[in-house]
Amino acid sequence: MKTIRLSAPQIDAVIEDLKHRNNIVLTPASYLKLKDIYDIFTCVRPGSEDENRHIWIEVERGPAEAFGDYEEIRESGEVKSPEEFEELWKDYFPDKTYWYKFETLKFRDEKSFFLNDILFGIINDKEPPSDNNLSVSEDFEIFIDWLRGRIISEVHKLKQNQTAYNEYIRNNLIYTKRFGKIRRKEFWDIPGDNAYRPDINLGEGIIEKLKAYIVSMKNEKRHFLNEMTANKYFRICEICYDANNYFKNQGALLTPREKYLKMADGRDAGLRSIDGDSAEAFYKWYHGTEIIGAHPWEICRGGNSTHISLYISEQMNKWDFYLAGSSIIRVEETVRMAVALYENGIPFQLRDMEEVFNMVTGNDFIGIVPDTICPVYCHSFFPKEDNIIDFMNLGSDKDMKPKIIEKAVWYPLEEISVI
Repeated sequence: MKTIRLSAPQIDAVIEDLKHRNNIVLTPASYLKLKDIYDIFTCVRPGSEDENRHIWIEVERGPAEAFGDYEEIRESGEVKSPEEFEELWKDYFPDKTYWYKFETLKFRDEKSFFLNDILFGIINDKEPPSDNNLSVSEDFEIFIDWLRGRIISEVHKLKQNQTAYNEYIRNNLIYTKRFGKIRRKEFWDIPGDNAYRPDINLGEGIIEKLKAYIVSMKNEKRHFLNEMTANKYFRICEICYDANNYFKNQGALLTPREKYLKMADGRDAGLRSIDGDSAEAFYKWYHGTEIIGAHPWEICRGGNSTHISLYISEQMNKWDFYLAGSSIIRVEETVRMAVALYENGIPFQLRDMEEVFNMVTGNDFIGIVPDTICPVYCHSFFPKEDNIIDFMNLGSDKDMKPKIIEKAVWYPLEEISVI
């Protein structure tokens, strides 16, 4: 078979196309090619889950022609000269080589294929595709043929000298594909005066009160509320809101309930409608079915990882609160709420309290994840003992990136070996 060469811009174009597919359609021909790739790749020792195997593929940037057709880009008005075209090409692809993680998983009868965490194929030995399937794109067929050749080549190099193969990966794999961690204080030093500093914004007084709260949680006997009503909950929410001066410019004076309705998620499962002063009505609502799947505790709405919640917990008609909001963009607000609740004698637990304290004082670690991973909910990628709850990508800033690389601690790469 003729050797097929693809450059990084061409592979990225295929990946970008795969991102926008609604489903994965394979022809019998592409199915057989993927089946062959999987069989070739089975000599690589799998991980512990779902027969996970991976390997790294280094690809050259290639010539400018691989980036695009100069005449087409010029006609579109994006560039006016060959010099501008080359500048555009190198803006998008500044490095001479790029790295791609090829990965296979097997679950029951399904075998899945990924490139840089993008799923591009699923085959099932018991359910091969129909001859009636629509043809895949020519670019995808070329990509599969290229991939088969590269997998054969990489596996051959791995079998020849496993130690040298892994050493090359360790020494050359770019840091945007690695996991690492950086002490927040050291991260602050990189942009200097432009760093986001919650310690400065909060001030020593609030941070000392947060510390006092944490000490009290460890050393003092906790107490609980004997009853709860909707209006009590709204009032406790108001303590949180006022701690952050959310309504300082509000013309009219708002009730605690009105503040909640303005700030909360809105999916309150009817909390706003029950008798606000009735403990019996609240207890019945709390244990009702309407609350399931609702968001009454999301007191400051936001995204999946950027909202702030004040949960209620009931045990034997004793009521307790859990405050949660450790996203770096909301942590200042959460800390002010925690201190206000503590000063007002409200029984509550601050989720990840020590991690939050370390975050606002700069003593925690920020977890660095590869650029193919969205930096949220990445806890499982890091050792539990590192207590990492905030994550970032390395990014592409030409000034900051090398400084972060230098100051970060990088986790060892997983060894690739043959069975």
